[in-house]
Amino acid sequence: MITGKQISAARKSLGMTQAKLADKLGVSTEAVSKWEKDVYAPTAENEEKIYRVLGIARTGDNRRDVVLFHERNMSAFLKGKFNSGEFSQSLKALSFAKKMHEGQYRKPKDLKIPYINHPLTMACHALAMGLEDDALLAAVLLHDVCEDCGVEPSELPVDPDVQHVVALVTKPAHGFDERKYYKAISEHPMAAMVKCLDRCNNLSGMAAAFSVERMGDYIEETERYYPVLLDVIKDQPEYNNAAWLLSYHMRSLLLATKRITI
Repeated sequence: MITGKQISAARKSLGMTQAKLADKLGVSTEAVSKWEKDVYAPTAENEEKIYRVLGIARTGDNRRDVVLFHERNMSAFLKGKFNSGEFSQSLKALSFAKKMHEGQYRKPKDLKIPYINHPLTMACHALAMGLEDDALLAAVLLHDVCEDCGVEPSELPVDPDVQHVVALVTKPAHGFDERKYYKAISEHPMAAMVKCLDRCNNLSGMAAAFSVERMGDYIEETERYYPVLLDVIKDQPEYNNAAWLLSYHMRSLLLATKRITI
């Protein structure tokens, strides 16, 4: 991740004012000032512009390669947890998901963050909220396998109920209807829980992966469909506490992101 000190030094070396840099980047002078003071970091889109405009060379020290969670540690933690209780489906799902997502990376792909990081983080998030249902955790780990790896739900190494949940959260390759998709999920509490966990994780990392325009679309989609999904899981006794935490997490991220106008 680029630092304020790097931006400031490169700008000054070019004899460029903050106002001039702001003009070239299409942002406010205040934004540049706050970046240089490390009040907050530029979005991934703006960071790319900064590298280009200021001619800053990318190295291992200024790339966005600080990983918040490590897939090896998470995988070991989950495997230990699953081996200690009634988690036979989750154990199979963990192994299968790691195999199927091998070689895939999260966006932006230049960071080389293995895609498996995403379902592993979701599973750890679920366990941290006290959600220890084997079927739910298996569905969480497998939720993107069909959509991203060309696997049919019937091929998943889990029972038909879990296969059905994964099928519900999988977007079809053709003829996708957003309203029908979310309506079907809203009629199945476990699918709604998987989707809410998924959205929380994606909202948390969208600043590094999405353009400002894409972030706006994602926020709009979240505000349109997720209040319904949160209501669905809130009405389930086993999900009630987690529903409150997920709602807080999502709303906080949305509020913070919407207030950042750069």
